Amino acid sequence: MDPATVRPFLLISPYFAPQTSVGAFRWVKLARHLPRLGFRPVVLSATFPGDARDDGLLAALPPEVEVADAYLDPTVLAVEAAFAAVRARVPRRAGPGGPLVGLRPFRALTDRCILHAPHAARVAVALARRAGAQAVVVSAGPFSACPVGLHVKRALGVPLVLDLRDPWSLHETGHGPPSGLAERARRALVPRVERRWLAGADHVILNTRSALEAYRARFPELATKSSFVRNHFDLALYAPAPAPEPPRSFVILHLGTLREETSADAIGAVLRRLIDRERLAPGDVVLRQIGRTSAHDRDRFERLGLTPYIEMLPPIPQRDVMAELRRAHVLLTVVGPRVVLRIAAKTYDYAASGMPIVSAAANPEVDELLAHRGDNARVPPDDVEGLAAALARHLARFRETGALPVPAPPPPELSSEAAAARIAAILDRVVAASTDAHRAPRRTSADPGATGRH
Repeated sequence: MDPATVRPFLLISPYFAPQTSVGAFRWVKLARHLPRLGFRPVVLSATFPGDARDDGLLAALPPEVEVADAYLDPTVLAVEAAFAAVRARVPRRAGPGGPLVGLRPFRALTDRCILHAPHAARVAVALARRAGAQAVVVSAGPFSACPVGLHVKRALGVPLVLDLRDPWSLHETGHGPPSGLAERARRALVPRVERRWLAGADHVILNTRSALEAYRARFPELATKSSFVRNHFDLALYAPAPAPEPPRSFVILHLGTLREETSADAIGAVLRRLIDRERLAPGDVVLRQIGRTSAHDRDRFERLGLTPYIEMLPPIPQRDVMAELRRAHVLLTVVGPRVVLRIAAKTYDYAASGMPIVSAAANPEVDELLAHRGDNARVPPDDVEGLAAALARHLARFRETGALPVPAPPPPELSSEAAAARIAAILDRVVAASTDAHRAPRRTSADPGATGRH
């Protein structure tokens, strides 16, 4: 691609390299491939001092991608640090507590970036103007980044694309009964605020077909300016996986943080049922959990008598993921039954590995992601017996062969290259439409077409 033909755009992505949060990977992968498709990302990101980092992610970006980690207001950061120091001195009651909580927009309208938004808006305009950005894209959440993108659009007259990633007003945590007056008020407010933001966008992207259809049903005005682009895998971000030694035990791997909707209770119930039905002893089966776990999770596993069967490992860099996936007999993903619009991001890493997958998911769209292997299975998350039976089928193969499964070729339609091509097509359309709108002659009051009267 001729550098002179590559069009710059401002990407407001609070989660971005070198952060290792799941929210960062979607656009890190896209940014790696967009320059060869004609678009150069200029990224405004927000790395907090305590964020887990992997500088290898920055090194994986092509030189055309510019990253300005300048979203955060230094003054606000200093105040937040002072408050954190005070809180750290307050005695806290010891105990396992509860599970980690994920996105719950109906119980917490704010997010960690909201106080930094005024500073970010000023920086974003200056950055976009200097780069000559032809569009602005917001990777949300945190959803407080959306009005920052709207501010850039108004200030510079460039088109705006909102990549919502996960739903906001339609997030599944809002499906249950409200817990009080405050939550009722938030449920009334969030859709109104979101509608204003969506109205100001030139295009809106969701990451599943289910979420897109739900948003179009709630906000019919999105029918002509919305699409979905799935999450995806980038094979180049994984280190080459050496041929693993077949483990002596049957290995079930779960990758990612245990939290409220991917709970130790749910995973533990499935493992407990498998152990009981197959009469397994410690050493016969291992659940390898890689990712964040809390004291609550460890306590729940212990209460179920599962501690001897579980190997807990801390989070690992993205480059090491493939090697871990390839040394397990089956890859497990579990999300709660309320999750019908989202798909666990780990599913795309699993698909990249080509290893067998058992997915506890209510969203039937997951079937499309599992179609590359005939022994993959999606089971309703509340069907503990069905999940145990699905795992038992892989256990039977291990008992018969003593070997690891042969990886299947990863499906190219779930690759970052395919996703980047879809994003580039969207950017091309919104930039062209904006250019045409600016070229169109302005009507005057003397022109009969100005009022629509003849």
